[in-house]
Amino acid sequence: MSFHDLTPDKSAPPYAKCLLGLGSKFVPTPSWTTSSLSSTFSRLTRDLKLRVYFACDDTDLGETEDRPKLYVKSKWTPEDQLIPSWVDGRLDRFYTALSKLFKSKTASSNVLPLQQQLLDTLPSSERHLFQETDKGLGPCCVLTEQYLEDAAVHLNDAEVYEILSEEEAALLTDVLYTDIIDWLKEYKSYIGEDAHDYIKKHLLDNSDNPFGQFYILYKIHKGMKKGRWPTRPVCSDVSSLSHGLGKWVSEMLIPIQKAQPSYFQDSFALKLLLDAA
Repeated sequence: MSFHDLTPDKSAPPYAKCLLGLGSKFVPTPSWTTSSLSSTFSRLTRDLKLRVYFACDDTDLGETEDRPKLYVKSKWTPEDQLIPSWVDGRLDRFYTALSKLFKSKTASSNVLPLQQQLLDTLPSSERHLFQETDKGLGPCCVLTEQYLEDAAVHLNDAEVYEILSEEEAALLTDVLYTDIIDWLKEYKSYIGEDAHDYIKKHLLDNSDNPFGQFYILYKIHKGMKKGRWPTRPVCSDVSSLSHGLGKWVSEMLIPIQKAQPSYFQDSFALKLLLDAA
């Protein structure tokens, strides 16, 4: 189990390690087993009908080489009159047989009573925050005020960040929104309809909350410096207005990146190059 108490007074809740040490990917077993398969059935029904509908099409659904990587996922489903009647009959018999195997019953818990108690109480703690450390070295515990102070070290760096008022931020997001819309109109024929729709969808989806997200990761592998743990700032762009456009720019730059003489895929490829030298 890997868990790090980074609080100055070592005040992490007792036995927190026995829960958080399981890792962020650990999933507690629900109290009851799965009983409703309606969402799974709906997805399987649509997938099968699409396969049947396009069965005689020259397009190979398994071939993805020529498909654009950026597109808006379609929700279209063939109408019943376009699908042979035997499809619904087979699906109904399959669902009936499968539903008999999924009866809701009490599930065996994969956490101890103490761990369950921690799971119920830790999220409501106002004094402590629990998050992942840098380099995937496991979860840690810090004081809320400690986290805010460490984040402020980065945000108060005037050479990197600029503090805006709410009015200034709102005005800049409006300008950015308009600029992206105008850019899409001008270059739609160049970037293609799929990329155009992808960028516009993300623009609209993020318009209600158009800003990115800032957080820090504690670099415990660096050790303490001047009585504080060093941190790495992260500015997540997923929820921002420019996320869709940024993804398109990234896709356009990848071929250029790979064409550079200095390019190697990852550290493993670098090691092979060094070994062969």
